[in-house]
Amino acid sequence: MIGDETLASAEAEDGLKYELHFHRGTGSGGGDRHSEICNCLQSLGLKTPLRHQLPADIANFTGRAAELERAIAILRQATQNTGKLPMLMVSGAAGVGKSAFAIHAAHQIQSSLPELQLYVNLRGTENQPLAPQEVLNGFLQTLGVNHRLASTNLAEQLSLYQLMLAGRQVLIVLDNARDAAQVQPLLPDSPTCAVIVTSRQRLELAGTTLELEPLPSAEALELLQKVGVVLPLAIAEQLITLCGHLPLALKITGGTLHSKAQSFESYTSKLADERQKLEQLKSSYLDVRASFAVSYAQQEEAIARLLRLIGLLVRPNLSAAIVSAMLDCDLKTADKILSKLVKSGLLESTDSGCFRLHDLIRLFAKEQLARGESAEMRRIVRLRASGWYCKTAELLALALDSTRSLHLTSLEKQPLSPAEDALFSLALTWFETEKLNLLAALDWAAQAQSWETVVRLAQSLANFFDLRQDWKNWEQTHRLALEATRKLGDRHLEAQTLNSLGNAYLRQDHRKKPENTTKKASACCET
Repeated sequence: MIGDETLASAEAEDGLKYELHFHRGTGSGGGDRHSEICNCLQSLGLKTPLRHQLPADIANFTGRAAELERAIAILRQATQNTGKLPMLMVSGAAGVGKSAFAIHAAHQIQSSLPELQLYVNLRGTENQPLAPQEVLNGFLQTLGVNHRLASTNLAEQLSLYQLMLAGRQVLIVLDNARDAAQVQPLLPDSPTCAVIVTSRQRLELAGTTLELEPLPSAEALELLQKVGVVLPLAIAEQLITLCGHLPLALKITGGTLHSKAQSFESYTSKLADERQKLEQLKSSYLDVRASFAVSYAQQEEAIARLLRLIGLLVRPNLSAAIVSAMLDCDLKTADKILSKLVKSGLLESTDSGCFRLHDLIRLFAKEQLARGESAEMRRIVRLRASGWYCKTAELLALALDSTRSLHLTSLEKQPLSPAEDALFSLALTWFETEKLNLLAALDWAAQAQSWETVVRLAQSLANFFDLRQDWKNWEQTHRLALEATRKLGDRHLEAQTLNSLGNAYLRQDHRKKPENTTKKASACCET
């Protein structure tokens, strides 16, 4: 009932905490569910938020000695009581190595700012970059703010963020920013902090801008050697020129050459041909795209196909689990294909055991998807992905749900146990990370007329939207789910959906709509 949920919400706001108790050995399956949730979170590479969030240092980082020296000198000002926030803005062309430089520089300065390092990929080159509120949610949690009490009001978040950073020596890396407006709210006031920002464009912000250029020939040659490619000088120089002296293109080329039994002359010829085609098409980022195309063409079909299918995802947060669902294969096969894609240089592995894709490679993958997969196959794979997201969301939603008797035995004035709180925190992180994919999965299921999946997925998202006060998406997903229940002719599901939709309206203070949906829900129950 709406009234019950409203009461529960009010009690929570008064400082009460729900304590989750998974029934172990009672026949309810609760203990199994607890283990299942833990195993699921582990398989997705989710860990308790770390105080030192920097990605692993770049193993084959090459050159840039003068730029690094300058960067470190700027960032060290955080320890010198200058009274001014030291901020380094790294700009440059796509593929020039901005993120790698920022991560490497951050590791070099880490010992001077040991207390805390915050890192986020702002996804500024994507259609839907991260909003400041999303970033602040994660940062505040890392800074020690209870995720259940954190506000979604930007002004309140900013005030708390500045308070938590005041006087602390914290290094903040804001990678892949779209513009100054995205970055500005995330900048600390405290001069004891230091900030690195990367962006393809120069940002109009107070700080020092460092424009990265393509690698000089000697450093480009050294990079090729570090990735395992040793060539006669003349061929190496030709290859470097065709790669535009860009680290990303050189690494992918090196990965392909290192893993394939073919002559360097043949590869260089193919790269030159591909670059010429791209020039004729006036293709953007031709230096890196040519290396993508040739490397892609050298892959086994199963590996090339996975790269194409990754282009389906709105935000590619890759694990073996989602890959096995999309390819309709077992986890062992998915792991094997992912490993080969990493060796080719087209995919990166992370410390958590998951995988990430450079935004330019993702763009290339989307292009190949349109060319290499039929509309029907794209529909089938989207439906597989929808099924996986639905199943995973249903499971992890149990860790967020404060009302179901299946795993809630008491409402007590005491904090969650560390284990229970960790489950809640990690599940919440997954929903936040996968939000755009989850919304897309619901749309895909609707397009495929998989009405049951639509309803189940919408139901699984309700608690997340409630926690994050995302009333708009709660309402939109449940409107779609309501239509799906009517397609199914399931009056019980329709009543449940109407009740949840009424809660969404109530949170938004739409006074008449909750009453109408409640009446409709009651009517469904009576028939």
